Order: sequence, then structure tokens, then C-alpha cells
Amino acid sequence: MRKGQTALEYLMTYGWAIIVVIIVVGALYALGLTKPCRWTGTQIREFGDFKVGEVKFDGGTKDLSFTLAYLKPEIVESAIINTNVDGGDCNEVTVNNVGVEGTDITIHCPNFNKPSGDCYTARVKIVYNITGGRVYNLVSYGTISGIVA
Repeated sequence: MRKGQTALEYLMTYGWAIIVVIIVVGALYALGLTKPCRWTGTQIREFGDFKVGEVKFDGGTKDLSFTLAYLKPEIVESAIINTNVDGGDCNEVTVNNVGVEGTDITIHCPNFNKPSGDCYTARVKIVYNITGGRVYNLVSYGTISGIVA
């Protein structure tokens, strides 16, 4: 009889511990603390010769906006920007005369359906030509991630 009671107490102790862990993990998830973007903020990576700043993704209008500056002394005569946000394609944008002072870019993403406060990841492809008689189809790739406003 004593062995059975010890075994039952052992199982009950571990059972309560497991239930407490499940409740704590559920509470952290419900509060949104398990989303990595909450801890890292906006991340901008891999844009090569471009500088990206002042990033904002408005979930209401589904618009990704940022400033784009070319870090070399030449001016980008024209650039075509293709963006994919969380697997959904956005509208293609063409901009002209991008220099070191920066240009404001707004890209509409009609397929984006995440609520405010959720995380997003935008993969950006820039195909551009430089002024001065040289015409190349240069390509730059980058990634922007952050929290939907």
C-alpha cells in the first residue's frame, strides 16, 4: 500500500509542475512575448550600395514606406523595386534620381493581412541604372523586418 501512495505522489508532483509550465508558456504566447520582432525591432539587412531608413509598415493601408539613398557619388537614374512581404507580392515601384540625400518610397502590398503589432518580413529587390552614360542593370537585394504599425 505504501509503494502505491509514493508512486501517486510522485506522479502528482510532476503533473502539477507540467501544468504550471504549460500555463506560463500559454500566457507568454498570449501576451505576444514569443514574437522575435518585439525584442529586435526593425531590422534592415543586405542592401549593398543602398541605405534604407525610416521604415514603417502601416497595416491599415497595407503600405511599406522607407527612405532609400545611394551611398556612392553617382546618382541612380532609375530603379525598379520589387517587394515580397511574408510570401505576398507587392506592387512594383519605379523611382528616378536616387542619390545620397535619399528618396521616400511607398510600396502598396494588397495581399498583406496581418494585424497591427504582428511581425513582418519584406524581401526587396532593386534593379537600377546609374547616370553618366553607363547603363547597367545592377541588382541589389535586401531584407526588412519589423512590427506592423
